[in-house]
Amino acid sequence: MWKRTVVAAALAVAAFTTASAQDNATFTLRSGERITGRLVDLAGSGFTIQVNGQNRTIPTRDMALIEFAGGNMSQADWDRLNTGQHVIWLRNGDTITGQLYDVSGTTPKRITIKTDGAERQLTSSEISRIALARPTSTEATTGSSGDGITVSSKARWTPTGMTVQRGETLVIRADGEIRISPDPNDRATPNGIVAERYDPQAPLPRTLTGALIGRIGNGQPFGIGMNATFQAPGTGQLFLGINDSNVSDNDGAFQVTVQRSARR
Repeated sequence: MWKRTVVAAALAVAAFTTASAQDNATFTLRSGERITGRLVDLAGSGFTIQVNGQNRTIPTRDMALIEFAGGNMSQADWDRLNTGQHVIWLRNGDTITGQLYDVSGTTPKRITIKTDGAERQLTSSEISRIALARPTSTEATTGSSGDGITVSSKARWTPTGMTVQRGETLVIRADGEIRISPDPNDRATPNGIVAERYDPQAPLPRTLTGALIGRIGNGQPFGIGMNATFQAPGTGQLFLGINDSNVSDNDGAFQVTVQRSARR
């Protein structure tokens, strides 16, 4: 009896975890800001999303893209919004043009779309992504980092605005020089501090202090350096950072370009 109870409880937890994951999404705002969280509701005040256990309201007019299952937006995809309609991509490959009307229910969420004068009911587990409006710049969601990304040495992590897919190849090139303390001799290139020192409290203790590092979503950090070609270890937004436990006294920035190719 006890074993059956334990197994039933474990199955219930697994089912809840799987179901909750269906509502997790990446939200791109018209400003270009990207947020990872859980879709909760759509009401008159806008979208309610849960980020790190806290609810946040995003006005509907500020929301550009909701991604449940990722997928890169091409320029042609963005051009489909010129009609003023929302575009919904389903996980089975179908596409719907209409208006996102309501978000309700528990898990998975019930998504109501108005299309051709009628309402269509979907669930978040059926939807890949919903495009509502163009962000200020679609460059980061359509390919590479363009003219480059400035990675400040004073920021723990710099969002690139690029959503990468597990297994796709990334080619990252970086240059520049930063200072990781008030000491003018504490200079670092993207490969790390010239004096070859390590920081046991840094995100990567066995990588030189001051080196350029990366992270995908909330995943584990990894080293990049001046030149790196590798397959993305996960799916999510790419973040770039400095391998240092105290960035407040740093100075300078790295200039980084990111190129991507298809998944193998």
